[in-house]
Amino acid sequence: MQGFLLQTQSIRDEDLIVCVLTKNHLKTLYRFYGKRHSVLNVGRKIDFEEENDDKFLPKIRNILHLGYIWEREMERLFFWQRFCFLLFKHLEGVHSLDSIYFDTLDDGANKLSKQHPLRVILEMYAALLNFEGRLQSQNSCFLCDKKLENSVALAQGFVLAHPSCLKAKSLDLEKIQNFFHTQSTIFLEIEEVEELWRTLNLGF
Repeated sequence: MQGFLLQTQSIRDEDLIVCVLTKNHLKTLYRFYGKRHSVLNVGRKIDFEEENDDKFLPKIRNILHLGYIWEREMERLFFWQRFCFLLFKHLEGVHSLDSIYFDTLDDGANKLSKQHPLRVILEMYAALLNFEGRLQSQNSCFLCDKKLENSVALAQGFVLAHPSCLKAKSLDLEKIQNFFHTQSTIFLEIEEVEELWRTLNLGF
């Protein structure tokens, strides 16, 4: 079975409780420290076996790290792990999932070695918002309910507002709408990409 590590939590000694996103589930598993073990970091893709335990959480065994070459680059790894943390907070408490969450991570991980990490992550996020029906289609400010003009600001969840209402940085409305429609950052400047990343860090 394969999955992405979205959270690790240390308990007694060096045992761990880990949350792994698989194709259709968010699994909470127990990793016994033992004599032989692999380092488990958030964001890693792993192959593993699950062993049921009637008294406690299922155990995770025979872990194999399915590494990517970009994991050696600290900046890419930082952005990736941050996105995985935000995704975990969004999915926390859910057990059964559509495969789009795993597939989006899998596709993004394959792109990270060749593309700008923030562009990859923003496109992943937009794809998930689109799947969840959360990409705003109305051309109005969520705070005052009046029509949006040429400039727009983004709140948490990429909800649109007037810059004057939200007291936030102004972005080009047409560019943002194109990004929502295509889930591509190709027409966004790097400064706009960085601003969207700051907004994403507020949470899903």
